[in-house]
Amino acid sequence: MKYLILGMTFLASACANSVEVTHETEYKCGEKIVQAEFLDDDSMILRIDGINNVLTKVAATSGKRFENLATKVTFMQQNGDYYLSIADRNYPVCQEIER
Repeated sequence: MKYLILGMTFLASACANSVEVTHETEYKCGEKIVQAEFLDDDSMILRIDGINNVLTKVAATSGKRFENLATKVTFMQQNGDYYLSIADRNYPVCQEIER
């Protein structure tokens, strides 16, 4: 019984800390099509070529900047435009795909 109560407490704690998607959209950045899910914990999931990259928000001089140092993916917003960089390759300004 003690372990059941401990397990239920852990489960309730995990549910209380769930992350929600606040906005989903697709962008065309040059020849790359990416799917973006912005999350309510100041992170995002950027799907590139079928691979999910979890990016965290980092300090930026202007706009918003999300990055994943391990995969070398950066997605940033400046003056209302979004930009994608993968392994130091900068793609043209990203255009939101309207569906």
